[in-house]
Amino acid sequence: MISKFFDFIYDSIETLKQVKVPTKREVVNMTIAVIVIVAILGAYLGVLDWIFMNLYKIFYALFK
Repeated sequence: MISKFFDFIYDSIETLKQVKVPTKREVVNMTIAVIVIVAILGAYLGVLDWIFMNLYKIFYALFK
């Protein structure tokens, strides 16, 4: 049991040695990509919300 634990720790350390730290340019590019994607999805959901809100108002007025 303890042997498996130390094997796990050793494998984790070896894996961490292979991790490549992103450059500043990569971090900036990915940050911009995330901001753009969030803005697009936010706008999309806002439009859907507006559409469903107006549909709700129309149906509510019909059955009033």
